[in-house]
Amino acid sequence: MNPKGLKEIRLLCRLVLLLSLCSSFSACSRSDMQAHKEPPPVPVSIAETVQQDTPFFLDAIGNVAALNTVDVKSRVTGELIRSFFKAGDYLTAGQEMFTIDPAPFEAKVKEAQAKLNQSRVQYEQARREYARFQVLYSEKAVSQEQLETKQVDMNSKLYQMELIQAELETARLNLGYCFIKCPLDGESGEIFIDNFNIVNANQDRLVTLKQIKPIKVKFSVPGKYLDQLRKYHAEGNVTVYVSGTSTEDLTAGRLTLIDNAINLKTGMIPLEATFENTDGKLWPGQFVRVRLELTVSKNAILVPQRSVNEGPQGQYVWVMNSDSTVAIKPVKIDRRNGEMVVLAGGLGAGERVITDGQLLLRPGAKVLVRSETQLKQVEKTPNMKTSESGS
Repeated sequence: MNPKGLKEIRLLCRLVLLLSLCSSFSACSRSDMQAHKEPPPVPVSIAETVQQDTPFFLDAIGNVAALNTVDVKSRVTGELIRSFFKAGDYLTAGQEMFTIDPAPFEAKVKEAQAKLNQSRVQYEQARREYARFQVLYSEKAVSQEQLETKQVDMNSKLYQMELIQAELETARLNLGYCFIKCPLDGESGEIFIDNFNIVNANQDRLVTLKQIKPIKVKFSVPGKYLDQLRKYHAEGNVTVYVSGTSTEDLTAGRLTLIDNAINLKTGMIPLEATFENTDGKLWPGQFVRVRLELTVSKNAILVPQRSVNEGPQGQYVWVMNSDSTVAIKPVKIDRRNGEMVVLAGGLGAGERVITDGQLLLRPGAKVLVRSETQLKQVEKTPNMKTSESGS
């Protein structure tokens, strides 16, 4: 090969090597640029914390019961001759209900009165005789034994008169028992004995009355809330709300009983609340939703429950900064309030927390807000459909 051809071959090899080096340098440059390029923002949903007065409530299912239940019975045996109301009527205290035939009892009163009159005459005669013997004894006309005999006779007549007086009072009471009156304001039920049947004293039930104005609701809550129940009840802050089929139609009452023992089988503590029930909407035997409002936390901070995460160091939330980066903030939950949680510390009002997309986040990461939840103010008596509060 001539020197000129060899020179061209060497030049061509150098050119290929140069192109190869340029290509490698370009590839490395592109790789370095891609390595330093920021990752795309993480799409998230956010919500702004709310600061407000927030109720602390517990939810339960309750059973409506009459404040008082009375089985009306006759105190005397006799024929039922009249009923003054129809089954199902609302009765008021003192209203006439039934009449037992009074004729036999009127005769008993007259008989006892006649016996009493006779006994009084006998007593007066014995008293005068004793007085006469006292004079004779002072004149030594009779012995002391004779005087004492007259005294015993007088006392015997006195005791006999008092016994008959008691019989008369009993007869008058029995006569009064013939006219049965309503013992309280209440709703009547079925009348069990028809007119003209014999009623046995203190045995046969005539009707059952249920006092429903006011009325009570029985329910239970977990025993772990006993201390709070007792505390707020002693302060007079506890209000109880109930609703039937409509969650908007709430009735307010007051807590009237914290039972003296927690149920060992269920761990629940029985409670009772009393309601005026002037409209009669609550009815014995009815099942109702119960909301027990223990107190109201002033200026509490609330966040959506789904924004709170669990980590090795405890509970935390992701907070969005003004530059669209995120940071971790530890928080402590005081209690749940429906779909929200009340915080005991960690956040202030107006902070933006991540409610969705947390799994892709890291401290300092950029985020892109795809939706923002506008948190509503929690009402003093939240919707009764929510049943998680206080847990």
